[in-house]
Amino acid sequence: MNLFLFDDDTVPLPPVTTSQAVQRVLSVFDALARGLGPAPPVRLRCREDVLMDAKAVDERVRAGERMSLVGILVAAPEVPVVAERLAQAGAVVAGHTVPGAPSPGSEVRLETLSKLDALLVTEPPASCRGVVGFVPTRGLLPASGSGITTVLARDAAVAQRVAAAVTGPDPRTTSAGFSRHWPDSVRLSAGEHPRIAVPDRAFLAELGRVEAARLAATADTLSVAGATTHEVELHGAGGLCRKRAAVALGDHEALLLPLGTGLCSLTRLATRLDTAAVLLPTRDGGGVGLLAKPFDDQVVLDLAGLLTGSQASTPYPDVGVRLIAFGSYLRGQPRAADLERVGARFTGFATTSRHYRLLLIEHDPPEAGVVPANRPSEGGPLVGEEWLLSPAALGEFVARLPSPMRLGTVELADGTSAPAILCDPSVAERSVDLTAWECWRAYLRHLSAVRPVAARAGS
Repeated sequence: MNLFLFDDDTVPLPPVTTSQAVQRVLSVFDALARGLGPAPPVRLRCREDVLMDAKAVDERVRAGERMSLVGILVAAPEVPVVAERLAQAGAVVAGHTVPGAPSPGSEVRLETLSKLDALLVTEPPASCRGVVGFVPTRGLLPASGSGITTVLARDAAVAQRVAAAVTGPDPRTTSAGFSRHWPDSVRLSAGEHPRIAVPDRAFLAELGRVEAARLAATADTLSVAGATTHEVELHGAGGLCRKRAAVALGDHEALLLPLGTGLCSLTRLATRLDTAAVLLPTRDGGGVGLLAKPFDDQVVLDLAGLLTGSQASTPYPDVGVRLIAFGSYLRGQPRAADLERVGARFTGFATTSRHYRLLLIEHDPPEAGVVPANRPSEGGPLVGEEWLLSPAALGEFVARLPSPMRLGTVELADGTSAPAILCDPSVAERSVDLTAWECWRAYLRHLSAVRPVAARAGS
């Protein structure tokens, strides 16, 4: 059973058109007049001020400016740099969240958002009904007090986009105690088969029947989606629980946890360990959480995408180096794990110009290599995959490339160029040319088709 499929999913907001920001602001204040406004943790700004901000967004849209948060209504802590970054991204700050809200043990419901799209609060809630919570690594978002900021939204993609818009230290703050930058080795993907730590049976036995079943069902859903799950011992008082959770994260991409206020709940551990986390509502009215190592924010966002189907189009952070892969480095092929091991993210397919050759390299198992064509008549367009890696990850990956593979540059069909996994041109003299197939997978499909025919003919 998938606990994350909602029968009453909200209809996605349509693309923003002229004056839509103003219309949405008017609808919020109209709802307030009818008693349907945001919950007490939100203190709305003056109606006229919010309308002026909305009109400014509409003017920017009419002028052709592209912004990542156009049409998004947000309530955020009263931190100037946060408001400025949200406005720059096209969001309208309709109000301010009260410091310290939600309080420990509180529950956030979908109704809390009312007509708003996202809330930025200083503490993760103990429960969320219909609301996704994203807790970025401590120090990435400008924040006062504890330095922990949670983005609550209707889905994970909106939460990620809002967090991305405000990420970065406040340049006007003299104290850098809670300010951190992305490391050069940041992982940009959870990979095809992430390793997930799940609580052992002894821990589940301490939970209520419904909560234990919820965690078990979530683990099953992750397994079906391609993740591998491993039971870990968690139960224990206070610091022991935190130590066991930290050890589990050392060997896994994420740790599945219940929400709530217990010693080993995600809500408690996210405020006491250096981590990134997501809180996910389930269809039965409850919720579960996923905890990851610091700066593995995209890892938990990918897992949220596996469970809910909501995934932003760009990673968090939206940085990295393009790399074009061919042959055995394509997804599902033997060496694709080398890319996933360094946190590389598949971003789509790419086609080269007609200046390259695809060669069969007689290894065990056989693989393909790409070399520049000596003459235009020898080459052809080749289909590869585009991946995104952090700079340090690219260096680590290249350092482990086996012979005869090497890092090079290819010209793509769209006129751009990008780093690519090529092979030493010297192998061309002793390799079979596969350029006519244009793609390693096409050649493999050909082999899978002709081998059964050959086998039947031999019999």
